[in-house]
Amino acid sequence: MIVFKATKVRIYPTPDQEIAFARISGCCRLLYNIGLEQRRDHWRNYRSRTGKSISWYGQKKEIRDLKEVAPFLKEAPLHCLQSALANLQTAFDRFFRGHAKYPRPQKRFVSDSFTFPDPGQIRLKPAKGLMHLPKFMGSNRKDDNGPIRALFHRKIKGVLRSVTISRSGTHWYASILTGVEVGAPRPKVPTVFNGTGLDRGVHIPCATAQGEMLGSISGTSRKMERERRLNRDVSRCKKGSSNRLKAKKRLADHKAKMARRRADMIHRISSQLVKNHGWVAIENLKVKSMTASAKGTVEKPGRNVAQKAGLNRAILDKGWGELRRQLGYKLAWKGGTLVEVKAAYSSQECSVCHYIDKESRSKQVYHCTACGNKDHADTNAAKVIKYRALLQLGLIHQGKAQRQPAEGMVAADPGELCGVAPAIQGISSKGKEKGCQIGVSRNDPEKVMA
Repeated sequence: MIVFKATKVRIYPTPDQEIAFARISGCCRLLYNIGLEQRRDHWRNYRSRTGKSISWYGQKKEIRDLKEVAPFLKEAPLHCLQSALANLQTAFDRFFRGHAKYPRPQKRFVSDSFTFPDPGQIRLKPAKGLMHLPKFMGSNRKDDNGPIRALFHRKIKGVLRSVTISRSGTHWYASILTGVEVGAPRPKVPTVFNGTGLDRGVHIPCATAQGEMLGSISGTSRKMERERRLNRDVSRCKKGSSNRLKAKKRLADHKAKMARRRADMIHRISSQLVKNHGWVAIENLKVKSMTASAKGTVEKPGRNVAQKAGLNRAILDKGWGELRRQLGYKLAWKGGTLVEVKAAYSSQECSVCHYIDKESRSKQVYHCTACGNKDHADTNAAKVIKYRALLQLGLIHQGKAQRQPAEGMVAADPGELCGVAPAIQGISSKGKEKGCQIGVSRNDPEKVMA
C-alpha cells in the first residue's frame, strides 16, 4: 500500500531567488484567476458556439498562445502554470462533490505558491542542504538563479512525486510530496482500556478522560492587540503606497507566525494521543456552523454580536476542525479508530450518575447537584464523551432511568444519545442512597475509566 506524505522544509532563497519566487507565484496566480473567470463567466457562450464545456485540458493548450500575448509569463516554468490550472480543476471537482465552496480568486500574500510536478526535473541533496528545481539548477545559463538552500530537518523517505514552493508571511517553504510503501496497518481492537475521550474547549484546547490538559493558548490578549495594531497601520496607509505594502507584510508575517504556532500545537496533541491510545472519542461538532456570524440582517439584526465574534475567534484559534482531521488520518495510519459521539449536554452531564443539570457547571468547576461529584469541568466532559463512545462501541451497557428526575433536572439516557439500545438494569442501592435516578451496570464505567 502506498501512502502519500508531504514533508515541509524551510528554504532560504537569495534576494534574486526570492524575486523569482514572487514572479512565478504571481504568474501562476494570474493564470488561475483567468481560468476561473473563463469557467465562471464565459462558459455559456463557449458552449453555445462549440457545443463543449470549458475544461482544464483545453485551457492548458492555450498557455503557449497566452505567452505570446503576455511575454512575462515566460518567466514561469510551463509545468508550474499547468499545475495552477490543475489546482483549479481540483477546486471545481471538490465543489461539485459538495466538499467545498465555489472556487474564489487567489490573492497576493495569501496564495503565493507554485508546484513542480515532474520528479524527473527535481534533484534533492539533503547532505549539502541544496534543492535543484527548474530555473534553479545551478547551471551557467543566464536565466538560472542557482540551487536553493534548504534545511532538511528529517530524512526524506519514499519516491519523490512533486515539490511545492509556498510563502508564509516572510518565510518560504518547500513541501516535498513522496509516495511511501507501507504495509497494511494492524487494526487495533477497541477495548475499554486502550481508548480515551477528548473534550475540545475554549480556555483549555484539549482535556482527556485521564485528566490531562493538552495544548496552550496561542492567541493571547497581547498577540491579539498586536494584530489589531497592525491592522490599523494598514488602514492608515495610502492605498498603493510602499508604506502600505510594508505594513501588509508585517501583518502577514504576524498571522503566519500565529498559524505556525497553532499548527505545531495541533500536531503535538494529535501525535501524543495516537501514540498512547488505540481509539479516541470526540464530539461530533459542526465547527463551521458554530463559528457563523451572529450579526443577522438589517430587518432582523442579531444580538450579542461582539460577544459571539469573540467566541468565534477563540474556537478558531484552537483549531477544532484541524485537530479532528489530523486525528482521523493519523489513527488510520496506526490502525486506530476515531469515534464521534453526539455532543448534546456533554458539558452538563455528570460522569458518575449521568444527571444533566446546567447548574452543576460553574466555569471550570463541575459539581454535580445530584450525587456531589466534583471534578474539573473539561475532564468531566471528557469522561462523559468516553462513556458515550464505550456505549457506541458496545463495550459497556447502561440501564434506563426508572423514575422521573427531580425538578429542574434531566435524566440522561446515554443509549438514546449515542443511538445504542441500552440493556435495562435495576437501580443499585448505592445509587438510591445518593439520590441517583439512573442505574449503572455492575461494570461501573467510572471505575473502569479510572
